[in-house]
Amino acid sequence: MSVISLHNAPLEILLIILDNVDPISLINLAQTCQTLRATIRPTRINFLQRLLALELIPEYGGIAPLLRGRDSHISPRMGSKDWESNKYACGGCLKLLPHTRFDNHNILRLDLRKPPPGSREANRLAEWWYLDRWDDGVRARIFQHRIHIRARDESLADVRMRYHEATHPWESMRQAGGINQFLWAGNVEADILTTNDQIASNHELLICGLRRHNRRCIECIFVRGDWHRNKNSMNNGGRPILPSPVVTGRKLDFYNFFDRCFPNLFHPVPRARMGRRFLYYGAHDNKTYHLTMRILRCGGCAKWREASQFRLPVIAYEEVHFLTDAMSKYCVQDAELGELREPRCNRCFLREHGMAAFRRHLVAFARSLMVDALERARYQVLFGWDKLCDDFRLPFGDFANYWVEYGKSIVSDFPIQGEDLLAEPFLTTHQLDELSRRFTCFTSFVERMYQGLRPVRPAISDIRSNEEIMASTMDSWFRVWYDDYHLYEKTYRRLQDQLKWIEQHELEVVSYALEADPWGPESWDLGWEVEEER
Repeated sequence: MSVISLHNAPLEILLIILDNVDPISLINLAQTCQTLRATIRPTRINFLQRLLALELIPEYGGIAPLLRGRDSHISPRMGSKDWESNKYACGGCLKLLPHTRFDNHNILRLDLRKPPPGSREANRLAEWWYLDRWDDGVRARIFQHRIHIRARDESLADVRMRYHEATHPWESMRQAGGINQFLWAGNVEADILTTNDQIASNHELLICGLRRHNRRCIECIFVRGDWHRNKNSMNNGGRPILPSPVVTGRKLDFYNFFDRCFPNLFHPVPRARMGRRFLYYGAHDNKTYHLTMRILRCGGCAKWREASQFRLPVIAYEEVHFLTDAMSKYCVQDAELGELREPRCNRCFLREHGMAAFRRHLVAFARSLMVDALERARYQVLFGWDKLCDDFRLPFGDFANYWVEYGKSIVSDFPIQGEDLLAEPFLTTHQLDELSRRFTCFTSFVERMYQGLRPVRPAISDIRSNEEIMASTMDSWFRVWYDDYHLYEKTYRRLQDQLKWIEQHELEVVSYALEADPWGPESWDLGWEVEEER
């Protein structure tokens, strides 16, 4: 008796088997022999579905990030090591590409992101039907139409509505009297938020990833021409758009804009050694900037690279008037003007213009960003001193009664002259040392105030208690400045040293910019060229 196998099994049994295989197994069977190949006749849709299934396997596609719809919290955190091996399938070029080759829309939107384990899309079988004597193109269109109908299934409309209600609880609140929806959301009971998150998670298993077959990488979007159709002057407030495409990437945390453009040039500083930022609203506990990454297409090598691989702020490549400002700020010569309208990455710019021009551009850009970081750090150092001078000197200041005994040693003969302390350009080492000494005196004064200190000769009639005076003084932002002052001062001194290092080690900065390129190392002789005389 002959053994029945897939090669000689009756067509009816073979069709039953093929209707119950996953997309990866379907293509594997089609590559087994000519008989199965002729029966299955895989189309582009089948190969795409195999890629979509491979991206869910950690060995090939890495992690499947989870996004909480209520506050867009992503787990694991972007920028972590788990994201380094994360890949997504492109429906245009049929490749598994790193997540950096996609914009936020194509990997974070509910219909396009990776479905979580246990969801309908993660466990879906192959979209295959036996259509004998049909042309391959007709069969492909039929498959695509059925997938489109499934993604637009009207039975899922109720699921989408319930998911939206669970992830937008504040929309059910009446917006009257100027009530802040974020303040309202913070006062909702924790168990209600937990219940909404569970409802959203259950509905996400049914609708997440339904349109992954429409996902496209940024190169396919650019080649197909969708970039220029979506980006025009009418959609940009009437402002002209430069031809260089700039794609929005992921958001990462940085201490300042210099770290954003020159990551890891200097040794990373622990978060505990950084002071908190002053915010106009919300809790003053954020120490970093949540900056959006940008990806540009190099006009030389035609590769997409992160904006840190170029020598101008990314906004200069997006709008014309910012480009004009950058040209004068960074001493751009007429011979290099074309490079700005079709940006060149560090390596391509070096090949076309030489080491002298590249060094001049890069160092000027690095120094400008470091000066901006210094100005922000100076603002944090001097921010509270303006209030202290007014509290001690003005007749109705909170500490006016203590001017003779304590105020003179703190704010008298202040080392920084001028009406506006925050307008001081840069702080010298002597000024920082003097401010540190005066702050130590103010710290001792605060401790005595909490211990019940009373003025010897009151100048004004102030019947408030020490607790009331300190409660009035130590408001939200001043308390942050008082607690983190020494961190602000150390940050300013560190940035000063880093600025001096950049000015004295230009070749090391150039070497870093070339070695930081993720597309492979190349060796350059940094001593071959010198700056030409102009």
